[in-house]
Amino acid sequence: MSVTELLSDELKELDRKETEEVEVIGESIEACLRLASEYFNRKIHELDYRVIKRGKKKLFFSEPFHIRVSIIPEDDILNELESLDEALTGGSGKLTSKELRDIIEPKDKDGYATVKIYKQGVFLMVVAPVGNGKKVKLDDVAKKLSYRGISQVEQSRIKSIVEKASGSSELISNQKPRPNMEASMLTDVSADQMRANVTLIPAKPGGRDLEVQDVANALKSIGVVYGIKEDLIKKYLDEEKFNVPFAAAEGDPPVNGKAAEIRYHVRTEKSLNFREDATGRVDYKDLDLIENVVVGQLLAEKIPAQPGKFGRNLYGMMLPANDGRDIELKQGKGTILSEDRTRLTAEVNGQVLYTLGRLSVETVYRINGDVGIKTGNVTFLGSIIITGNVEDNFHVKAAGNIEIFGTVQKSIVEADGDIIVRQGITGREEARIESTGGNIVAKFIQNATCITDKDILVQEGIMHSNLMAGGRVLCKGKRAQIVGGTIQATKLIAAKVIGSPANPQTDLIVGNNPKIQKQIKEYEDKKSENQAKKDQLIKTLKTLKARKETDPASFTQENEQHLQKLSAADKKLEKRIEEYNQEINTLIAYMEEQSAHGRVSVEKTLFGGVTIKIKNAEFKVKNEVKFKTFLEENGQIRQLPYEDPDGGKKDWRKKRNRGRVS
Repeated sequence: MSVTELLSDELKELDRKETEEVEVIGESIEACLRLASEYFNRKIHELDYRVIKRGKKKLFFSEPFHIRVSIIPEDDILNELESLDEALTGGSGKLTSKELRDIIEPKDKDGYATVKIYKQGVFLMVVAPVGNGKKVKLDDVAKKLSYRGISQVEQSRIKSIVEKASGSSELISNQKPRPNMEASMLTDVSADQMRANVTLIPAKPGGRDLEVQDVANALKSIGVVYGIKEDLIKKYLDEEKFNVPFAAAEGDPPVNGKAAEIRYHVRTEKSLNFREDATGRVDYKDLDLIENVVVGQLLAEKIPAQPGKFGRNLYGMMLPANDGRDIELKQGKGTILSEDRTRLTAEVNGQVLYTLGRLSVETVYRINGDVGIKTGNVTFLGSIIITGNVEDNFHVKAAGNIEIFGTVQKSIVEADGDIIVRQGITGREEARIESTGGNIVAKFIQNATCITDKDILVQEGIMHSNLMAGGRVLCKGKRAQIVGGTIQATKLIAAKVIGSPANPQTDLIVGNNPKIQKQIKEYEDKKSENQAKKDQLIKTLKTLKARKETDPASFTQENEQHLQKLSAADKKLEKRIEEYNQEINTLIAYMEEQSAHGRVSVEKTLFGGVTIKIKNAEFKVKNEVKFKTFLEENGQIRQLPYEDPDGGKKDWRKKRNRGRVS
C-alpha cells in the first residue's frame, strides 16, 4: 500500500468517527454511554443516543441495554438551547449567553486545517487551538493535501502558514479543480416556508469546493431571497461540516404585540397577613387589613400595549401580526392620573380601596363596632372613626384624628391629631393615649397614661392617672375632680375638686413640658458623651505634642499626620458640643416662655395630700383650700382668688350667698 493510500485511509477513519453511529450493549444506559464516550473520545453530554432494546432485570438473569450512539454536532447543541431560550424567556438570549456557550463549547479545543480548491487555485487555512488544545502539525496538513489530491506545493510556504495559524485562507497552489469531482449540496424548504435546510456534500479528491456565494445562489435559484445566513454557511464550509443538515436560511415569524396591562403597586384584595416576630411567634392581633398610602405614592401604572412585529418568510412575503389590546387605567377618589394616563398616584394620605377595577384613597376609616379580634390592630394614614370600644391589648394608630364613641380599655391609642373618647378611658394602669399634634378629649380618665403637645380636656374626672400636656389639663363638668396620680402641664391645671378627703398622693406639676424636658435630657446625654470623647482626645494630643517637643528626630511623618487628624477631630467635637449647648439653651428658653404664666386653679376644694410644683417652687397642701389659683413668684408659690380658666374672676362669697337664698 502506498503512502498516499495509507494517509487517505487514516483521514477516512477520522471522518468516519465524526459522522458514524455505534451500537453499544451494557448493563445500563449510563454504562453504554461511558463506553461510547471512550470510543468517540467525547464527553457524555456531547453524545446522542437511541434505545434499540431496553434492558430488563429478572430473578435469575438480566437482559442488557442495546443503544445506538452518535455525536451531537456543536451547533445543534446551541440550536437546541436557542429553541429552549425562545420558549422559556421569549428569546432574551439568557440561555445562549456567552457564559453558557463557554460551558457548551470546550475551553480546550484542538486547532485544525482545511484545504479548499477553488477556480482561483488551492487555499490553505490553519486555525490555532483554543486553551490547551493541540496545534496543527505539518504532517496533519500533508495528510489533508494528499487526501485532496494536491501535489507540487512549496513546503516552506506550508510551514509558514502552519506556524502562523492565522485562521485566514492563503493561496498555496495554482492547481485547477478536476472536472466532475466538485462538491454539491442538498436543499430542503420547510412546509411553512420559514426554514431552508442545506446539507453540504464534500468534493471528491481534486474537486472544487463550494463557496458561500455558491450556496447562496443555489438557495436563490429555488426562490429563497430572505434570511440567508451567510456567516453560518461560511462556518460550516470552513469547518467542513459535511452531511449534516443545518438552517442556512430562516424567515422571521410574526410577533403579536403584548396587550396593555395595569401593574398595581398596592394590594387590590384584602387578605389576612399574619406576621412573625424574630422568635417565630405570630401576632394574631396584627392582621394588616388596611393598605395605607401617602401623598404622591405610586398606586398603579399602565404598561402600554406593544405593536405587533410583521414577519417575513423565505420568499420575502410579509406575514401580518396583531397589535396588543389596549386597556384603561381608571381614576378614583383621592388619586391623581398623569396627563399621559399611565400613572396613578395618591392625592392624599389614607386607605387605598379597589372596587370595580378602580383605585381610590379614603382619608377616613370607619369601623362599625369594636376594635378587637375581628379587626385586629388598626393603623391608618388618615382619620379613624370607631363606633364601639377599643378592647384590651389592641392598638389604634392614625395620622389624622381618632374618634371613639365607646370606651378605651387596656389599649394603646396614638394619633397625630385629636383623640376623642366619648365614653371615657378605663385603662387599668396599662392604657396609653398619645397625640403628637392635637388635643385629648374624654368623658373621664381612670388608670391611664395620656400624653399630648396640646390640651387634655376631661368632663367628669381624672383618677389615678399619669397625664402630660404641652398646654393645659382642664377638668370641667358637674363633678370635674382630679384624684391621685401625676398631672403635668406647661400652662395650666384646673378642676372643681382636686384630691379627696382620703388624702391620696396627687402631684400637680406646672411649667415643665415633659417632651421638652426629654429632649433636653437627650441633648445633655449626647453632650456628655462627646465631652468624654473630647477629654480622652485631649490626653492623646498632649502625649503626642510632648513627644514631638522632646524628641523631634523620631517624630515621623506618619506621627505628624496622626497629630493633625486628632487636632481636626478635637475641633469637630468642640463644635458639636457647642451646638448641643445652643439647642439646650433654646429649649430651656422656649419652655420658660411657655410656662411664664403657669397656674393651678381650684374652683371648689383642694384637699390635703396634694403637692403643687410650679417651675422650681413647691407647695404641699396639708389643710383644705377653697376657691384658689396658685402661681409662682420669685421662687415661691403664691395664692390668689380663683380665676376662671376661660378668663375673669368670680366672687365666690356672693355665689354662696345666692345659693343660701335660693
